[in-house]
Amino acid sequence: MKYIFGPVFSRRLGLSLGVDLVPHKVCSMDCLYCEVGKTTEKTLKRAEYVPFDIVKAELEEFLSYKPDIDYITFSGYGEPTLFSKLGKLVDFIKENYEVPIALLTNSSLLHREDVLKDVERIDLILPSLDTVNQSTLKKLNRPAK
Repeated sequence: MKYIFGPVFSRRLGLSLGVDLVPHKVCSMDCLYCEVGKTTEKTLKRAEYVPFDIVKAELEEFLSYKPDIDYITFSGYGEPTLFSKLGKLVDFIKENYEVPIALLTNSSLLHREDVLKDVERIDLILPSLDTVNQSTLKKLNRPAK
């Protein structure tokens, strides 16, 4: 499987099936502390960075085995809210499975109406908030313009 990983144990989420919706290090920030390394494409542009149909097929295949998981979690190598078909994927999961959905996000796009619509059916949103100070945000998170 190329776009799903795990399940992995998370102290916050229990047994979580990860879904990676952007290629390695496509993100809206280039945080100094990022565990997956330096951002290679810093952007605010939402796009279908990975093929929706393949992600859907991987989920269908994995979930056909009826695994005992606590969450399907959008996370991975970059910012998942950059995936333009996020809402469509959430709808697919909600309509076909009874597994709660979690989102790990850097929060940078949560002010946008299209993103808010896409995430409104997600069961648990875990946004990061590193600072409330603009100058510290620029130094620590190095956001896209």
